[in-house]
Amino acid sequence: MFCVIALIIFSILGIFSATHRQLAKEAFDCVFRRITLRPCNTGFDKKIKGKIIGKLLNKSPKIASFINRFWEIISWILVVIFFTSLFFSARSAYYLIKYKTCDPSEPQNCIFTPNGVDTPHNVDDKCEDDSH
Repeated sequence: MFCVIALIIFSILGIFSATHRQLAKEAFDCVFRRITLRPCNTGFDKKIKGKIIGKLLNKSPKIASFINRFWEIISWILVVIFFTSLFFSARSAYYLIKYKTCDPSEPQNCIFTPNGVDTPHNVDDKCEDDSH
């Protein structure tokens, strides 16, 4: 499933470079075939795997052997980490836009909270202070 991450990365890089557009097309074909439960016939996954293993082989044959043996599992782990990271980043961006802090429950933990801005948490505290 390394093709999913490659599709996203090469699609973005393809905006700026024509050489990455071809890789993005191959990655798209690979992802489409994997989604329809067919094997990737472009050899894209093997090409990328070969490049990565080839570079690692010069530096550490043991690590290259390990990655070669568990390539599919490592690919799935990377895909899960990527989408989990994307989810939390999108959620933080949403909170930052809506509440002006990336963590509404504890706005002091967010490095993007502007100083002096009333967040929903701070507004509630002020309302409680005014009632006494």
